[in-house]
Amino acid sequence: MELDAGTQTINSSKIGSHVKVKIKTFWPGIVMLILATIAFFIPGPELPKQEWMIDISIDKLVHVGLFAVLVVLWCLPAMVRIQRADRQRSILLWITLGFLLYGILIEFIQGNFIEGRTFGVDDMIADALGCLIGFLVVKYQAKSTDKI
Repeated sequence: MELDAGTQTINSSKIGSHVKVKIKTFWPGIVMLILATIAFFIPGPELPKQEWMIDISIDKLVHVGLFAVLVVLWCLPAMVRIQRADRQRSILLWITLGFLLYGILIEFIQGNFIEGRTFGVDDMIADALGCLIGFLVVKYQAKSTDKI
């Protein structure tokens, strides 16, 4: 879908097709990673006490969404910079695995060094699911543009 900024009209020939997103810089990913790391290191007693979050597992959805966004924000600029399809596949895989390891490391640090936080295998599973979703989103977008 394209929007002509001059006339504010929508090009209807693109309606129904996927939306192609291009991020050419790593800055959104860097900012998101810094903010996520700060949030993960907030001591437990300083976190808001919300019983409804426990009941509907909002925390796990946040983990899934956050890691999916992180993978996408780091993979898309890498895909723009690298033209060879074989290198794109390998970079996509390495970025995804890197964020999976980041999630495991965060859980280890929370469980051992952050007051009131615990090591959670369920959080690691949610992180892994988010990484997989981010991987699939980027792979789908790249495949639809014949990049991978």
